[in-house]
Amino acid sequence: MVNIKDKNMPAVIEKALDYIGGMNTSASTPHSMDESTAKGIFKYLKEVGIPVSEADVTARASQEGWNTEFTKKVAGWAAKIESGDRVLIKNPEYFSSYMQEQLGALVQAEHSPTE
Repeated sequence: MVNIKDKNMPAVIEKALDYIGGMNTSASTPHSMDESTAKGIFKYLKEVGIPVSEADVTARASQEGWNTEFTKKVAGWAAKIESGDRVLIKNPEYFSSYMQEQLGALVQAEHSPTE
């Protein structure tokens, strides 16, 4: 697996995509737990003002060789959430408090004033 970091991408989006990259990205359809996790991540980041774009997902998928159908589904959810469309998260508990804390810490770090 090649993991080339995009220097222009916020660290929180990189981390979010790391979580998604840890899923079974070789499957054509994400597992329902992975679907809920990905949607939860996208929704949370949209709420804090750092949405994940369809382009972010497809760029990472291309770098890491994710299944094309998996990528289309995940990128589509990112696009819908980024645009403000309603997305059903069947099992929101799969987006764990640990993930939210880790992403939240990166959001704080990116928004803290630098001296």
